[in-house]
Amino acid sequence: MSRNAQWKGVGFGVSALVLAVALVLSNGEKKLSPDAEDPDAFAEQALEALRAADPTGELKYDPERFLIQRYSPDGGLGMSLFLGNFHREYLASPPEQRGALLARLGRAGVLPEAPATYAQARPRLMLVVRARDTFEQFSLESGEPAPVSWRPLGEVLAEALVQDTPDAMRYVPPEELSRWGITYEQARADALANLRRLDPVPLRSLTLGACGLFTNDSYAASRLFLDDVVRGCEVRGDPVVVVPNRDTLLITGSEDATGLLTVAEAAQEGVTAPRPVDGTALRLTADGWRPFLPEPGSPSRIILERLAFVSRMRGYQEQTARLRQQQEQEGGKVFVAGYLPEQDDQGHFYSRTVWSNEGESLLPRTDVILFVDAALGPDAPPVATVPWDLVVRDAGTLLMPELGVYPERYRVQGFPSKEQLQRWNAEAAKP
Repeated sequence: MSRNAQWKGVGFGVSALVLAVALVLSNGEKKLSPDAEDPDAFAEQALEALRAADPTGELKYDPERFLIQRYSPDGGLGMSLFLGNFHREYLASPPEQRGALLARLGRAGVLPEAPATYAQARPRLMLVVRARDTFEQFSLESGEPAPVSWRPLGEVLAEALVQDTPDAMRYVPPEELSRWGITYEQARADALANLRRLDPVPLRSLTLGACGLFTNDSYAASRLFLDDVVRGCEVRGDPVVVVPNRDTLLITGSEDATGLLTVAEAAQEGVTAPRPVDGTALRLTADGWRPFLPEPGSPSRIILERLAFVSRMRGYQEQTARLRQQQEQEGGKVFVAGYLPEQDDQGHFYSRTVWSNEGESLLPRTDVILFVDAALGPDAPPVATVPWDLVVRDAGTLLMPELGVYPERYRVQGFPSKEQLQRWNAEAAKP
């Protein structure tokens, strides 16, 4: 059985389930999909806007990654402009505002020049918050560290240094910090000072013990670094935040069931807005921000689980596509296993992946592993269905972490014995 047949044999209903997840998160209300208008047609408009703003250099559109790359006259890569956020914003805008958005897109493609000195750079330094896989994907595509000065935040997010201008944000490369003789920590402190100098935005009370910060400056998410903002919301327990998009920061307390439900419901709406970040709730601990879920039975639990699940699924789907493309281009024979969503009778979403005895594979970290014997044919059911934790406990070197990959993946080069699979099946079946 081929690797594609493996995917088809156990990946039944994946597209329908992904759609179902999106509908659940929007309370069943139909949302306008980014595919409601042809992305390639939008890319043509984007190319026209970029040429109008700066006719120099060559522009190339990559439909697979939905981005436009600008090359300088000497042939060097000048910039990469990802179109996803602009496209979502375009679709959400009234027709009369779309021209202005395209003009802004064109200006965003003209990156400001790098300041010659740190004294020139410091007044425009800012700190942004993005999904962590935004920067991890740079390394996956190029094999080199991302050309961005960034650090992980709360496991699933990232902070990054940018040079802010009226028309564009320019990520600050590590080489620039070295040229200026400035450490990341020094630049970060100055960026935070600039963040504090932004016009203050009042917290809006969502309910007793839950607040929201809503801006139009792309820095609402960044304000989770400002203690006076986070502590400005009186909460029960440790502060808990969600940053569903760049212009929304939601705050409540870890011991406030009503506040958590209010924030979870607001986050459902926030992740559908343009320029989404992540739906995972984070709790402020002694070790910094960490992913958080309330106790089972809490009214907000299932919503926050779904928000975190959808964010994780999105990251894995993008990673899977890029790794498979990389294998194809390099002529590799490693099977990149998919992250398969599923839903139980109680409405909880969980993830599965396929471990086949046919060659080497890269598995995502999922809740359940389906073990497939290729010799039984494409229509045969899995020979075992085992929770991930049971497999990790006993698999040893059969299941090894793949270093330097995010979201995490594991390389498998063999297959468990028939006796081991039988034991796992029996143990998994116990109530």
